[in-house]
Amino acid sequence: MEKNTSSVLKRILVNCASQAKAYGSCVAAKVPDIERDMCVTEFLALKSCMQNTLKKKV
Repeated sequence: MEKNTSSVLKRILVNCASQAKAYGSCVAAKVPDIERDMCVTEFLALKSCMQNTLKKKV
């Protein structure tokens, strides 16, 4: 089970790196004035990528 989990995480990191970077950059640019939903567009793109990656069977 542990190997499967690391495989899934690896696929997410590879497939969603640009979305994760965009979300992280958005949040980092707003520190210390972080508010709920301030980077919602970037978050939703990352979430969608992660969900699509999980749906794909390897």
